[in-house]
Amino acid sequence: MNERNNGFDGPDHQNQADLIAAIATATGPGAVSIVRLSGFEADQALAQVFVAPTDPAKAPRTMVYGQLVHPKSRELIDRVLAVFFPSPNSFTGEDVVEIFGHGGSTVPRLILEAVLAAGARLANPGEFTQRAFLNDRLSLDQAEAVADLVAAQSQAEAALAVRHLEGSLSVKIKPAIDQTLALQAELVAILDFEEDWDDHQRDRIIASLDEVYSLIFNLAEIGKNLRVFRDGLRIVLTGLHNAGKSSLFNALLGRDRALVSPRPGTTRDYLEAMVSWDGLRVELVDTAGLGADSGDELEGLGQALALRELKEADVIVRLRSITQPGPEEAPPTWDQEKILTVWSKTDLGQGPWPENFTGVSALTGEGLEALKQNILKKVGLVPGLKPEIVPNLRQRLALEVALEGLGQARQALLDQLPPDIAALEVSLALESLNHITGRVLTDDILSQVFEKFCLGK
Repeated sequence: MNERNNGFDGPDHQNQADLIAAIATATGPGAVSIVRLSGFEADQALAQVFVAPTDPAKAPRTMVYGQLVHPKSRELIDRVLAVFFPSPNSFTGEDVVEIFGHGGSTVPRLILEAVLAAGARLANPGEFTQRAFLNDRLSLDQAEAVADLVAAQSQAEAALAVRHLEGSLSVKIKPAIDQTLALQAELVAILDFEEDWDDHQRDRIIASLDEVYSLIFNLAEIGKNLRVFRDGLRIVLTGLHNAGKSSLFNALLGRDRALVSPRPGTTRDYLEAMVSWDGLRVELVDTAGLGADSGDELEGLGQALALRELKEADVIVRLRSITQPGPEEAPPTWDQEKILTVWSKTDLGQGPWPENFTGVSALTGEGLEALKQNILKKVGLVPGLKPEIVPNLRQRLALEVALEGLGQARQALLDQLPPDIAALEVSLALESLNHITGRVLTDDILSQVFEKFCLGK
């Protein structure tokens, strides 16, 4: 185990004193590209490849226009803008240089090759953000938010990542860390005077354990209940042949994506498409119709795929046609809590409908908006909800480990075991909480966080 700022160099143990460089923008057609350098003597490396009347190192945080040349051949590569950010007031906390050149795939590569020839080495994925963390510019949860922001596929995901990048999770978890630390200190102090340990002290510590347990439990529940703001909402449409699944799929998508035909079995494979509902990423899945075995091998394979998709769904929209009102129960093997029964083709039926009736007409659009709201309610979402925090899977698992430790400590006190047992469990809980913000590190944790980053970030 490694305490933060103890010289820990990350999962590959590269020397933090190295000057690193990478292309910080996506390759391919584009107006501008950025090549970023960070580390000792970044300004000197820039001086070898940048020719301009003004030295960027003498005009920090100011864009300087000049020529970018190869340090050995002195061949002109591009006309660029360069800026120097001196430590510690930079993203990484080190000397940082950013070179803004023309986009595309060739020019950024040539600029990168030039700065590598000037003494830099190619950065590892996420190494810039890793250095920002190791130099106390970001907490570990904020570093994860950087990756989340880059990978965001919806407005909701981007907004959540920005809030985490601003430190919202660190703020929320700090009281739990402080209270757990205080409990640890009190239990360790008691160990020195164990002969004075009495029921009053035990009851008071149990009450404190209950308080911090509740706080952490609520954070973990947010991570589980609102995870769709991170992962998106997956909706699977299912039902008998000709229930109107493909028509509803197209209507919810707002365009024709699935073939629609009165002939049963049109959909053999499942179809996926993404749409945004009020900024939330929604994945719609149209599946093959379920029903009696027709002996068609492809149809059977399609139904098997449909059943597999049901297991991955956040919401199962079980579609029933208003023209086929006979009894039909959802198989008990399905997750009943995920099922939302919806009647299709309401334009062909006659009301009035029952009070709990959810109906829709893909042809006229009637009931589509109500269906969307009912789906969101099914996963506990209300219109306009913008959660301040949603712990990711790693953070949620750390919270659950902390809960287990606090629960074990509480039980040890209730069983009137020696206080050193409770003290050990509380220490383990505190360590797990500190894993979230990065105050306590292991190689595995840092590898887990930064291995998913892209180059240049």
